[in-house]
Amino acid sequence: MIQAVYIISRTGVPIYFKERTPEEDDVTKVTLFSGVISAIRTVLQEIDAGEANYLTTQTHEVYVEATSDFAVALVKDIKDNFERESINDMIAELITQITFNFIELPEVGILSFEQEIQMANIIEDLMAKWEDSVKDSQALKKIKDSFW
Repeated sequence: MIQAVYIISRTGVPIYFKERTPEEDDVTKVTLFSGVISAIRTVLQEIDAGEANYLTTQTHEVYVEATSDFAVALVKDIKDNFERESINDMIAELITQITFNFIELPEVGILSFEQEIQMANIIEDLMAKWEDSVKDSQALKKIKDSFW
């Protein structure tokens, strides 16, 4: 299951985030997370190592994809069995939805009230869709396994 979705400006400022388990210090955590992702990406570009699209820690995997205007980061628990292709499809779908629904995202990371509601709806709908997809995949796997 996707634990969090972050939309980050190209300057590293968080534009929007959605976490499954909100915490008291979300704003600090999101700002630090966005800064770390941005710093890693910048360092890798500066040393001509390419872009970071995947990071892992002891507890989470982070998948990052950048467009010319923003970056998307999906965070999942390391124990969850998502295929990398599924994660890439999810990120592509999210980028498409954001690009289609927002002519321009602010560089400073402050969405208007209407934009924030629109972004929340997009992400919540996609997270529900992804969760249903995982349940379907798990059910299909159980059926396949039962035949063997």
